[in-house]
Amino acid sequence: MNKRIRKLSVRLYGKEVGILEERLGKMRFKYNEDATVPLSLSLPIKKTAYSEKACKGYFGGLLPESADIRKIIGMQNKINANNDFAMLGAIGKDCAGAVSFHEIEEIERDEKDLLIDGDVLSDDGLEEHILNLPRKPLSSGRKLSLAGVQQKTAVSMINGKIALAKEGSPTTHILKPAMKEFKQTVANEYICMKAATACGLLVPNVEMKKINSTEFFLIERYDRVIQGAKIKRLQQEDFTQSLGIWSDNKYEITIKDCEKVLMMLARPAISKAQFVEYVVFNYLIGNCDAHGKNFSVLYKGNGDLELTPIYDVLCTSIYEGLDSFMAMKIGKTNIINEVTIKDWCAFAKQLDISPNFVEETLLKQSKKLPVELEKIVKAVNLEIGYEILEFVTKNCLRV
Repeated sequence: MNKRIRKLSVRLYGKEVGILEERLGKMRFKYNEDATVPLSLSLPIKKTAYSEKACKGYFGGLLPESADIRKIIGMQNKINANNDFAMLGAIGKDCAGAVSFHEIEEIERDEKDLLIDGDVLSDDGLEEHILNLPRKPLSSGRKLSLAGVQQKTAVSMINGKIALAKEGSPTTHILKPAMKEFKQTVANEYICMKAATACGLLVPNVEMKKINSTEFFLIERYDRVIQGAKIKRLQQEDFTQSLGIWSDNKYEITIKDCEKVLMMLARPAISKAQFVEYVVFNYLIGNCDAHGKNFSVLYKGNGDLELTPIYDVLCTSIYEGLDSFMAMKIGKTNIINEVTIKDWCAFAKQLDISPNFVEETLLKQSKKLPVELEKIVKAVNLEIGYEILEFVTKNCLRV
């Protein structure tokens, strides 16, 4: 084989659907002739190959965004940290969703009967694993990939204990350590996600945990189905991937772009209503970092596509040093305390949805959220909770 051409087998649910190539430093992807399920809304099945410009949005979107994390992974695997193809080859065995990357000669594996399997960690072992994440990103050499900027790792729960999954066994949970640069981020995300549940939104199971002196946030993966000891992957992608937009440009995605994705789902009207609930909640809770990678699509077994549960919700507005600019504009403004009813009407128009529904959602959540949030904050009883409650109460009164 020409040394300038490298290939990876791209598989869905363990079965090959196409080949990802790198030619002279550029990626290209081509579906197999017998492929029946597309990898992404931005990559419909066709006979000809996709260029790097067309497929990088999807494939690059599976990888960590942090330059520091990528640099460490590059050093550990002796590859170019800026080369998406090489990164997928090194850590692409367990990605978000049901896609995985393998050497061409690697035997295909039927994923119908995968078992949850891993090495259970002691409390000290788990704490050491978490503390080592800055030096050993993701999962200490295991071939998994998680998108995003924040430091995190994927783990499995076995009999109520946290374990590092063995190769070939999909992980069940995402573990996020506290961010050193901001106070009590674990409690912040836990409180926000519990508040979302209390407001009736679709939310994965979450836990706030502490091992010795190390805090972490644990969230159940919505792209996995667990039945006893068996586990199954579910195909998913975020909105940047659905639109074919590179992760670097995630802040450029608009509400109108989101509407394009929502119209491709099985029940657009229901998905739009759900999306409104998510956007309103992020606004009221003070999460200014709800960008294109924080909304995702889930592929159901019957071929239908729907919105995933809400995730990555943090009250960013309480942290000094973080501005009040929202990742996506609502109407004509992206400044959280300057949003008016006219902006919400413009938002409704961009989504092609009733302004009355948006207004009803705003009023319903702004009445319910402070009440439910106060219960959660009192139960947690941490300073950060009362700061979130103060901000949210004022924000809801403004509505």
